[in-house]
Amino acid sequence: MLQPFDPAQWLHVDAAALPKDRREQFLKRKRAIELYADGATDAMLREETGLKRRNVYRLIADRCMQQADDGTVLGWRGALPFFRIKAYTRYVAPKVDPWGDGAVGALQWLFSSPDGHQLEAKFRQQILGKTRALAAPRQPRQSLFHWFIEELRRLGYEQRGEWPFNVERMGYVTICGFIDKVLSENPQRQREILGGIDAVRKARAGDGAERPRLQAFERVECDAHKLDSRMVVMVPSPHGGQEARKIHRLWVVVLIEVASRAVLGYHLSLGRECSAEDVLRAVKRALTPWCPRELQFSANAYVPGAGLPSGRSPRYLGACWNEFSVDGALANICARVERPLTDVVGARILKPQDPHSYSSRRSLDDRPFIESLFRHLAEGGFHRLSTSTGSAPKDKQGRDPDAAAQASGFQLEYAEELLDTLVANYNAIPHSGLGYRSPLEQLDFLTSSASTTIRTADPGEVQRMVGIRKLCTLLGGAHTGRRPHFNFANARYSAEWLCLRTDLIGKSLWLHIENEDDARYASVSTTQGFYLGAVRAAPPWHQTPHTLYMRQAIRALQKRRLLHLSGSCDAVEELVRYAESCADKKLPPHPAYLQARRVLQSHAESLAGQSMVALAKVAAFPAAATPAPGRIEPPAPAPDPPEPAVVLPPMRMAQQW
Repeated sequence: MLQPFDPAQWLHVDAAALPKDRREQFLKRKRAIELYADGATDAMLREETGLKRRNVYRLIADRCMQQADDGTVLGWRGALPFFRIKAYTRYVAPKVDPWGDGAVGALQWLFSSPDGHQLEAKFRQQILGKTRALAAPRQPRQSLFHWFIEELRRLGYEQRGEWPFNVERMGYVTICGFIDKVLSENPQRQREILGGIDAVRKARAGDGAERPRLQAFERVECDAHKLDSRMVVMVPSPHGGQEARKIHRLWVVVLIEVASRAVLGYHLSLGRECSAEDVLRAVKRALTPWCPRELQFSANAYVPGAGLPSGRSPRYLGACWNEFSVDGALANICARVERPLTDVVGARILKPQDPHSYSSRRSLDDRPFIESLFRHLAEGGFHRLSTSTGSAPKDKQGRDPDAAAQASGFQLEYAEELLDTLVANYNAIPHSGLGYRSPLEQLDFLTSSASTTIRTADPGEVQRMVGIRKLCTLLGGAHTGRRPHFNFANARYSAEWLCLRTDLIGKSLWLHIENEDDARYASVSTTQGFYLGAVRAAPPWHQTPHTLYMRQAIRALQKRRLLHLSGSCDAVEELVRYAESCADKKLPPHPAYLQARRVLQSHAESLAGQSMVALAKVAAFPAAATPAPGRIEPPAPAPDPPEPAVVLPPMRMAQQW
């Protein structure tokens, strides 16, 4: 008995895609089915379509009403001419002749035998199951074929001379076809086996059609990228002159605004791995003014209009965003980063660790714009140099990047200049995804409306966002016979005004290093928020500006008996002397030494007339120089007596580019 059906609910087929003869046959069948559903008689069917009523009944019952592989009713697909709706089934044992014929459906017959049911289940498990810990997730067909043949030998098929041992290739093509069929029936596992974890993650993401339309400064993408290039730094040799020391690992942390594709800021990290401080430095640079560098390798490397938003207009200075999209690395999501982003920028972190966030699928397509920027930095910049290592070993093409860096003298300063020009020019180059506007032009267009408001961060909070804050106890006092002091970050901090505040002995106070490049000074405040004053680190940390990372590295070298510190020496000078005395060992320079060069160079520029540049910036962007409202700034520390300053030797620039 034919069940009730409604042809209007069936899935349609594209009749125009069929050949002419088959299209005409299908249209006759389709018309006959529609007439049958309307209750047409046999005479009416014969007159209009030429088909008998019983043939139309069989067409509907045996083909159209059958279930398809996807679980739906075949419908109009069952009316297609020469469309097979049932797989071939063998009902007699295969008999192979001397020419190899007669083995059609042999594997299906084997699986239907008493021993074959368990064998089929085991073979499917072998294809789809998890591999051993040391094995690759993708098993070659040859290994699966050998496993199946060995199982058949164990069951005695070879002794009895049965299929596949009575054919030439032992059924290799048929068995491989069954492997492909099993994988296609399990698309999720197939994707994991053939494509790996990257294919699984990519399948979780869409094609971008449902991507939300974001406003300017609504979302920022942040990530770190390792520069695929070798470079050197000139280190004074203890035997006179200078010697080139190779640097093997540099990271750049970039922030890009999603709506306009404009790079807001970046930071070049000299450490072996990126840290939370590097992320905060990149955020800080995105909130502070940008100005072009004085380039050594070219006078016209910047294209017209190149720059970062903070250097383009005062309204972009300190512009805040709402969402901070990262890849989930601990350096991006730790409390050290999340707290300043919330307090200073007012942004929340979009991280894969949040199960309610779209980024929990951990796909590269979740942050496509910054990944595209990294390809631009690589293919359009560092991969074009002879010192490039490429993204893979095959990209070297027989070149020796280490020898090229040594011969050409490609120094760290050149890499910094090249990186700055690449980023600044990227913001000024027309983008096809922006209607052939540049990212900076697109940002101007998105913020040109009078109703658009841009939140800005407090300049004072921005300057202090990378600093370290810790709750410390004031030690010493009259009962111990020692000067009141704090033990903070491997150093002792004190001041003259602390000797008069005996009421603070034993209390917990907040110490805050506000300038991350000068850990000599720290501000002191109570747990109620009252600012008390500033303290200074005791010898040997009182002379030269330094970071906490440099201090930590110096302490580590001291524990290994590689440095000797005393109250009359300068710890930073000892670090520089130690790093430069190891020039003969051909070792890469210590990251703390590279950081010391940067800090001391910046300090020397600030003391050698660079204040005019700072005054020009203040005149252009007066908001950056305005102190935070409602906050008492610490008094300037008393000038120290003249002392020998640690001056780095001049950095000789390479003669070749």
